[in-house]
Amino acid sequence: MERTDVYIQIITAQPLLLLPFVFAVLLYFLVPKIHRLFFSIVLLAPWLQIGSAQELGEIAGAAKATSGFAFLLVAFSAWTHPGPKRMLPGVLWIYPVMALFWIFAILGVQDLSIAIITRFQWFIFTISAISLVSTVVTFADFKRIINGFTIGCIVALCIPISALILFPGESFLKGVGRFQPWGTNSNQIGMLFALSAPLLGYAMITWPKKYKPFLIFMLSLTLGMALLTASRQTSLAIFMTSFPIIFVLSKRPIVTILGIVIATIGIGWIMSIGGEIAPMERMTNLDTGRPQLWYKYITEVFSQHPLTGLLGTRGGDYLKSSIVGMHPHSAWMNMMYHGGLLLFVPMFSMVIYSCYSGFRVWRVRKQLVGDPLLYSISFLILLAMYVQGTFNQVVYWPTYTWSYVHVIMASFFICIWIDIRDGDTSYVLREAGELWDEDEQEELEEFTDYHVPV
Repeated sequence: MERTDVYIQIITAQPLLLLPFVFAVLLYFLVPKIHRLFFSIVLLAPWLQIGSAQELGEIAGAAKATSGFAFLLVAFSAWTHPGPKRMLPGVLWIYPVMALFWIFAILGVQDLSIAIITRFQWFIFTISAISLVSTVVTFADFKRIINGFTIGCIVALCIPISALILFPGESFLKGVGRFQPWGTNSNQIGMLFALSAPLLGYAMITWPKKYKPFLIFMLSLTLGMALLTASRQTSLAIFMTSFPIIFVLSKRPIVTILGIVIATIGIGWIMSIGGEIAPMERMTNLDTGRPQLWYKYITEVFSQHPLTGLLGTRGGDYLKSSIVGMHPHSAWMNMMYHGGLLLFVPMFSMVIYSCYSGFRVWRVRKQLVGDPLLYSISFLILLAMYVQGTFNQVVYWPTYTWSYVHVIMASFFICIWIDIRDGDTSYVLREAGELWDEDEQEELEEFTDYHVPV
């Protein structure tokens, strides 16, 4: 029985499992309209993380089955958010258009229910992400998104931390030793750590001093758990996004010393629990079977239908080719398998264009309104996502905060670059006070620092 069918049966048999999620939605409507967008962003990461924690059983099934509502909640919040909206460039609509094509491409597979649900969810996902970007008119709007995901990740991190504290021995895959809290795959939970690390690092630098010890400690726990996954993809993503943060901290010796002390305690505690179990030697071993796997897909699978992939075929497997027997372990290879060049070319074109846009924005970051450090970190997060996508298809899978932030970052940089190209950098993003009322500006200023030179 497919996992999707299991989730549906769980909800049908025990509808009371939906109560926590119904409560979250009701609480959403009790929040003042001006704060609903922020609240919906915060909800997203823990909601999705519960859904991936298979050992939470029926609760995880309920979260997985309802995760699409989390994206709809963000989209609705964006549509109804008071204040001006950004005019979205037409190129962004490639995401939802190709998402629709993706659905048609996989209609002939055997495991159709999971295929339809995940691809339709990806369609909702893209609409939600670009709708959220339409609310970014001022730099404070962008900070609201960043702060929302930061707080959401902090809440979501409590899930793997709880597994490590309550059931340390059962949180590691038997016979392998990699950290898999509540049954979440190591590479999948690694994406939560890879996103949380730069967000917590940026918050540690820019949020008020009273939050710094807590943020440093959470960052140290995140790094420790990332090491326990023995995931090279996760470590590479964290390494790529750490440079701007390390550069700033090198100019702040007191904060750096405090951070080292707290991080030593946090990482030391984590490693004392699972350091002897996790296969740490895997981190230095670069051996991988992916090139051989990709070669088989290229020569034995793509060669049959290079233009259309699974479109128009019958009896194929959605998750992997029956010829190869394993999923492609690459977002780009997965696209070629599902939709051939008709899907791959437009989607990879967006990869190139978003990277180009991000680079052009990064070059003029000091001329833009806001914090240059955040532009640097955001650009590196986007690059890390595409590098990770080379080795795993998570970046285009609609059940991860990591992949949702990917579409947001790509769309944001494309929008900002088009504004820069067509106008003046001083008009790309405005100061909060120019467009928003004073109450919201005061709220956002508590978490805003525009004076970090990077």
